[in-house]
Parts: sequence; C-alpha cells; structure tokens
Amino acid sequence: MPNSAMMDERGFRRILIRNITTPLAAGVVSAGVFVVLLAYLITTMNWVEHSERVIGNANEIAKQMVDMETGLRGYLLAGEEVFLQPYVIAKPKLAANLDGLSKLVDDNPSQLDRLRTIRYQQQQWDLYAQEMIRLRAANGDVTGPVKTGRGKSQFDEIRRQLDAFVATEVRMRQERNDDARTVTTWVAIVYLLLTLGVGGILAWFGRRELTGLSRIYTKALNEHAEHATLLQQQAWLRTGQSELAQQGIGQLALPQLSVALLQFLARYMGVVVGALYLRAPDGSFRRVASYGFSEEWEQRDQRMKSGESLVAQAAQERRVIRLEPLPADYIRVSSGLGQGAPASVLLAPVDADGEVNGVIELGLLRPVSERDVDLLNMVKGNIGSAIEASASRQRLQEVLAETQQLNEELQVQQEELRTANEELEEQSRVLEESQASLENQKAELEQTNEQLAEQGQALDQKNAELQKAQLDLEERARDLERASQYKSQFLANMSHELRTPLNSSLILAKLLAENAQGNLNDEQVRFANTIYSAGNDLLNLINDILDISKVEAGKLDLVPENLAIRQVVEGMAASFDPMAQQKKLAFHLHVTDGVPQHMVTDRQRMEQILKNLLSNALKFTSSGQITLHVQQAGDGQVSFAVIDTGIGIRAEDQQGIFNAFQQADGTTSRKYGGTGLGLSISRDLAHLLGGDISLTSEPGKGSCFTLTLPVEWRNPVAGPRAASPVAVMSAEPPAVGMAHAADSA
Repeated sequence: MPNSAMMDERGFRRILIRNITTPLAAGVVSAGVFVVLLAYLITTMNWVEHSERVIGNANEIAKQMVDMETGLRGYLLAGEEVFLQPYVIAKPKLAANLDGLSKLVDDNPSQLDRLRTIRYQQQQWDLYAQEMIRLRAANGDVTGPVKTGRGKSQFDEIRRQLDAFVATEVRMRQERNDDARTVTTWVAIVYLLLTLGVGGILAWFGRRELTGLSRIYTKALNEHAEHATLLQQQAWLRTGQSELAQQGIGQLALPQLSVALLQFLARYMGVVVGALYLRAPDGSFRRVASYGFSEEWEQRDQRMKSGESLVAQAAQERRVIRLEPLPADYIRVSSGLGQGAPASVLLAPVDADGEVNGVIELGLLRPVSERDVDLLNMVKGNIGSAIEASASRQRLQEVLAETQQLNEELQVQQEELRTANEELEEQSRVLEESQASLENQKAELEQTNEQLAEQGQALDQKNAELQKAQLDLEERARDLERASQYKSQFLANMSHELRTPLNSSLILAKLLAENAQGNLNDEQVRFANTIYSAGNDLLNLINDILDISKVEAGKLDLVPENLAIRQVVEGMAASFDPMAQQKKLAFHLHVTDGVPQHMVTDRQRMEQILKNLLSNALKFTSSGQITLHVQQAGDGQVSFAVIDTGIGIRAEDQQGIFNAFQQADGTTSRKYGGTGLGLSISRDLAHLLGGDISLTSEPGKGSCFTLTLPVEWRNPVAGPRAASPVAVMSAEPPAVGMAHAADSA
C-alpha cells in the first residue's frame, strides 16, 4: 500500500509538472508567433496608410484642377478678376501637391511615369489657360479658341490619367489587404491545428494517467456526499419535528395553536398559503385557521362536507396528497408587490390515537420535494395530538365553568332558577337563529345549484352552435377546394388550347421577319419582329400558367433520374456566364467539398428552378457579381444558393414575392418586367421534389435564394399540394455571405 501511494504521488507530481511546463512552452511559442504576425500586420497597415495618403493627394489634385478650370471659365465669361481667384489660389497648391505626390510614389515606376504625364498635361493646359487669360484681358474674342475644344480635351485627358492613377492605388491597397488577410488566416489555422494536435496528445496521456486517481477520489467523494445529504435531511426532519413540538407547548386555545402551527410550517417549509381543517362531529371539515389568504378567500365557505373535496379525500385515504402542477385559477397569492399562483399543494391528514381529526393544506411556489412529504408524515401525529390535547383542555374548561355555575345556583336557588330560565330562553333563541341561518344557507346552496344547472344548459347550447358553425366552415372549405381544382383544370386546358394557334402565329411572324423573298420593307420587318417577340412572351406566360396549374391540380408528372450534380451546375454556369458578361457582371460557381457526386431527382424540374433563380439574379443585378454556391446541407440534402449584388428585397416584401403574380412592389414589374409566376412555380416544384426555397435579402446589398433538395427523391402522397409560405432565413450561407437580390419574375 505505501508503494502504491508513492507511485500515485510520483505519477501525480509528473503529470502536474508536465501540465504546467507544457502550457508555458506553448505560451512562449504563441507569443513568438503573434509578435511576428503583429509585425507583419503593422508593415501591411503602413503600406495601406501610404496608399490612403496617395489617394487623398490625388483627389486633392483633382479638386484643385477643377477649381482652376472653374475660375478660368468664370473669368472668360464675366471678364472680372474676382472670378479668377480660384485659379490663382489653386495653381501654387497644385504644384506643391504634385511634388509631394511624386515623393510618395517614387517607389513605383509605373505610377511615377503616369504622374509625369499628368504634370506634363497640366502644364500644357496651364499654357492654354494663360493664353486665354491674356486674350480675355485684351478684350479679344475667346469663343473661337474655346470652340476648338483644345482646352477641354487636355483637361479630360488629365482627369482620365488621375482616375487611372487613383484606380491603381486602390487596387494595390486592396491587394495588400487581401494578402494580409490570407497570411493571418493561414497562420491562425496552422497554429490552431498544431495547438489542438499537441493538446490532444497531452490530454490523451494525461487522461489515461488521471483516470485511475479520479475513480478513487470520485467514489470516496460520492459516498461522502450521499452520507452528508442523508444526515442533513434527517437533521432537517428532526429539527422540524422538535421545533413543531415546541410550538404546541403552553398553547391552551385551539385557534392560537392552529395559527402557530401554520406559521411554523410556512417559515420552515417555505409555504406561501395554507389552511387547517378540523373534523366536526358530523364528519365534515371546518377551516379553523389560515395563512396567506386574501380577503376574498377568507370570506368563502369555511365548511366542507365529507367526500366532497380533496380535504375529505386525504382524511379518508390517510395519506399525504400532492398536487402539481396546479390550474391557473386554483388559488391566488397576494402581497404588496403583486400576486400569483402556487406551483404545488400538499394535503396531509393529522391524527391522534389512530383517528383522523384534521387536515392541513399547504401551497408552495416551488415543486414538492420528498423531504416535504417525509416531514409531514413525521409530524402529522404530533400535530393531531396537540390539536386533540388543546380540544380536551377546551372541553375541561367548559366543564369547569359549568361546575362553578352549578355551585352558584345551589347557593342561591331562586336566582339560579331565574338565571337558568333566562339562559334557556336565550339558548332557545340562539338555536332558532342558528336553525334559520342554516336554512338560509341551504336555500342559497339550492339557488346556486340551479344557477349552475342553467349555466350548464347555456354552455351545451353554445357548444351545439359552435359544432354547427364548424360543419359550415368545413363545407365552405370543401367548396373552395373544388373551385380551386376547377380553376386549375380550366387553366391547364385553356393553356393547351391557346398554345396551338399561338405557335402557328409565331411561325408565320418568324417567316415574315426573315423576309426571305425580300418583298417587305424595313418597317414591316420590324413590325413582324415585334409580333414575334410579343407572341413569344405570351407563350412563356402560357407555359408558366400551365405549369402552375398542373402543380395545383396535382397532374405534374416527375421523372426522377440519377444525375451528376457537378455536370448540371457547370451546364448552368456555361449557359448564364455569357449573359452575365453581356451585362458586365462576374459569374462564379463554387462547389464545396463533401457534396455528393450524384443525386436522384427530376433533372428538368431542377434545372427549371435554377434557371428561374439565375434569370432573376441577372435581371435585377446591374453591377457586381452573381454566384452559384453548392454545398451539402445536413443529412441527405444538397443546397444550391444563387447569390447576387442586385437591388435586394425589403423584409416586409419577402413573403409576398413567392405568391403567384406578385413581385416585391409595383415599381419592380414596371422597371424590370415579368409576370410574378417564376418564384411561385419554383417554390411549388421544390416542394414536389421534396425540398424548399429560402431567402435572405437586404435592400441595396443583394439577395440569396437557396434551393434545398434531398439527395434521393422519394415519391410523396399523390394529389395537389397547397401553397405554403416560404421559409425566410436569417443566416447567410457558409463562406459565401450576403448577396442575392431576387424577384418573382
């Protein structure tokens, strides 16, 4: 045993030393890494600050050039020297700023060459300005030289060179920021991986060595804690029993004893409301004391008949009854700060010599614990004995008073007889009054029962009316469902009937627009092209109506197939990248690691949804970029996020754009066109494919529409599916960020 203890001590000391020195070494290494990283970031910040100063000086030069041109123009128009002040003031400042800017960019030959070009162009323009000033001062004709445009072309060239100069500095600043961000990220990742690896190895070895020690100490501590808890609970029960017994010592009157018992239980157990009921000779229970009752509850009936309440039930079963949780209107507890309802109630019978003589009801603001029940089981005999002793003392006092009265009557017989007669008469009167009071109470109870019966009948009648109204609503819902099906079938049939003649019209319009025989003039060809374009738009609208009608009527057939995800999204990118380039937009495709290679779904409907989302992104994005981001979304699902930097959608409009014929607002359809069916059809198709479409958007910054589909499509229950509101997300897609402005075109 000593050898084992010594080994445990040596092992513990070895673990302690290792766990102290290793973090210290890791801290020193961390400090070195962060010092190097901090020095690199400071250098990068200095270069960024240098770029900011260069950009600021360039903008100041542009402003001074504008001041000189403005002063020259005012002087040429008015001929007053006061208009020439901006030119005179800005000229020396411009030269100083050009010299300062040359010093700032002396480390960049290309920028220095561009700055020399700007200086040369400015000097040429200044010669032109001096010539115009001399000509205007001599009252010569300045309109001719101005109309030649020489000064304007020189000034425009200066402005173009300055814009290129500033753009280069902005690009260099962005590159430095990106390099700093990349280096910082990689350093943090490598350091974190090394720290986690070393920490994991040390933790594994330390855990293996400490496990043996921890088991021994844990077992001993658990046994000690259980023993201490048991002793503490027993001490609490014994203390409560002892203090409760002291409450009954010297209490001669039953009312004072009852109040003292309730006050002790309230203090010792945390009771907020309570009552003590004593059994009457007729078997009923009467409330003799209360604690925490409001004035309203104090005025309620104090007597309970046998078998009519939980008080009588607790006495009959001779056990403690706990009630939790309680109804909200069970009882209210009031104080100066407010009021509330108890969380639980305990009902405990009290007995003396095996006979139940009362019931205690206690309300707590917390759940009932086992020690509360144990305490009541332990002290219920003491409470019953104290109540019985107090009642016996009260009966003895009454007998003693009667004996003294008889002695007085024996001494004075006449007076005693007269007094006795008066007392008998008084008692008869009291009994008559008591009987009348009981009859009044009985009549009130009967009246109350009649009122309750009438209220019950009224409730039954209201329930019947509610059931009838529910049946009417169900019938109306069925009528609406039939009407919706009729509408969908009508739209589907009409769309088929309209497409046949429309296709013929489109073919004829196309033939006329081609003008193969050359017998149409340019205006007629333009009219034919207009007819073909309008007819094609109408055909697309009919196709959208046909799709949404099929979805609502439950007649849209899905053809699932095993398709390659990367092939589908690369096809989308190949189709939409040229259109994005036409609008001078950047188109990006990101497929994250972990995305399954294949999925089973309807390829045509999946591509239809993605085309609608990408078309909306192109339509509502005038500058910036469009991104198609594919990643695994949870277990067995793939998400396709279409992100743009377009106009965005307000939060209050994000729910409505997924309804048919709805767009973000009235100005959207007027400015960008569209019918408002695309997103409605896309959402319904996503539901049929077992997925959903979610939206994140901010006005002016862009939007993100995310299509989530299961990797393996399963056939749902057949029949039309009711439109459900779209799920609007508040979180951005991982590693992509906020972008995607969308619309329901």
